[in-house]
Amino acid sequence: HAVDDVSFTLEAGKTLGIVGESGCGKSTLGRTIVRLLDSTEGEICFDGKRITNARGKELKKLHTDMQIIFQDPFSSLNPRMTVKQIIAEPLRCCEKLSSREIDKRVDELMELVGLASRLAGSYPHELDGGRRQRIGIARALALNPRFIVCDEPVSALDVSIQAQIINLLRQLQKDFGITTIYVTHDQEEALTLSDRIAVFNKGFIEQIGTP
Repeated sequence: HAVDDVSFTLEAGKTLGIVGESGCGKSTLGRTIVRLLDSTEGEICFDGKRITNARGKELKKLHTDMQIIFQDPFSSLNPRMTVKQIIAEPLRCCEKLSSREIDKRVDELMELVGLASRLAGSYPHELDGGRRQRIGIARALALNPRFIVCDEPVSALDVSIQAQIINLLRQLQKDFGITTIYVTHDQEEALTLSDRIAVFNKGFIEQIGTP
């Protein structure tokens, strides 16, 4: 089993850091919680409701409240879509907004995550890793989610860019009070961003507590 006998609760507005070596099941746990992967047993509850078997409209509604920022900012972006199209996609799929309203919201999101408006027509391959990850963050924030899984969001970036993205995530966390699971193999990152830390090993939580 990739993840086995894992149990924890997370208060609204708080951040749980999940720390462990590569391949220990951290990302699988995060993707299972937001229902990108199906669990084989156990229960996942969100806002007091059991979501383990959510399907169809229920799952679509759930994904407006729960989002994920992926580890690799390049492979997680559609190379045939511009920055503007990528950020607008969740709005077109899940919100009944006019084109003008979508354009306005995209502009707001780009400004929020520090993307210059001149990049709206650019494609992912034309940008550096830091800007690509900012696109992923803007996309995750588009529907005003209450919960986000950050799946090693800086591990694929240059060291010089990592601090910028961590500071951005910290500021967004402070401004919007989003409940967060922060997945990382770097304990210092987890200490910087988390209220509690769970140490993960071979699919199990070895220990959990406040830093």
